Amino acid sequence: MSKDLRKEQLVLLRFEKQIAGLAAMVAAGAAVAKSVDGKLHASEATAAYAEVQSALVKLAEATSQAHETLGARAAESGAQLLQASGGVPKRSVSSAVASILGIG
Repeated sequence: MSKDLRKEQLVLLRFEKQIAGLAAMVAAGAAVAKSVDGKLHASEATAAYAEVQSALVKLAEATSQAHETLGARAAESGAQLLQASGGVPKRSVSSAVASILGIG
């Protein structure tokens, strides 16, 4: 079971990196959308990006909860979690994503 937990943690850590990368792309797109909306006097693109940002933050929160669950499972089984990249991130994924998106 210990090896399975480590594999799950690696997958989760890789997924977090992908979420952060996606958040950076969305942040750049949101800036462009805001600029375009200002020139066209519209708000559809900005609103759409706001929805995507909200969804990304929710996804990051779910990832943080997955870390907590993984840690609890490891504790129950007496397993050591993999200490890859410092182990479980010190800063929550949702906080990092919100910061990248400029909303937190």
